[in-house]
Amino acid sequence: MIIDELIEHALSRVAQRKVKDIRAGLGYTCVMLDDASCGLAYTFRNELGECCGILDDAGSIIGKDGAEIIPWAKSENRLEAAIGLAAINAVFNDLKAVWATGNVTSAMDVGPNDTFGMVGEFRPILSEIKDKVNNIYVFEQDVPEDSKLFSSDTIPLHLPKCDVVVITATTIINHTIDEVLSHCGSARKVCLIGPSTPLCPQVFGKHNVTLLAGSVVKAPELILQIVSQGGGTMSMKPAIKQVLVRV
Repeated sequence: MIIDELIEHALSRVAQRKVKDIRAGLGYTCVMLDDASCGLAYTFRNELGECCGILDDAGSIIGKDGAEIIPWAKSENRLEAAIGLAAINAVFNDLKAVWATGNVTSAMDVGPNDTFGMVGEFRPILSEIKDKVNNIYVFEQDVPEDSKLFSSDTIPLHLPKCDVVVITATTIINHTIDEVLSHCGSARKVCLIGPSTPLCPQVFGKHNVTLLAGSVVKAPELILQIVSQGGGTMSMKPAIKQVLVRV
């Protein structure tokens, strides 16, 4: 499984770093290690269950070894999984790395004859894509009535038709990414997108992913404040740098 590979790769790099701070916000979860590296992961706030049992380790996470919480990414508890992925992303967060930047849509090189698939609705990208392709499938778990979205249950039917695919990195947290990628074998381009995206081409290159569109935290203290005050993707922009990693 991809999550096992990410955990293994992160554990090989985390060394003795410890958790310096952690924020579980309504929009995102953030983990900061003691070298000030930060990682983000989406908070599935509607899937956390009863409030009394969200996280047994609450109050004792700061000071833990990063290596102890990285494996939480495999947890069925959505908040534990988010914390684990955020720790993984903190390990891969490297401001010194020379990451590319630019428009994600342009980087995907979408043409009018392509069939485009999107797992998780990213409206800014979708608004650009609509002007470039005729055939679009957008998949969501919860599809309102009279919506043009497709239920995620139809992914096995429609995703294999797609030439270019965008997948939200939240599929790592809810452990559906392997299943989703198994239907992308015919795609020319597969992009993993969002602040939850691990910048680890060494892992994703084995799984038909061609582009990682993620974020590097450039202002750790600011991102901690934004996350803990309920900030979402737009609110985090002053504290992060959006990057593109070709796999």
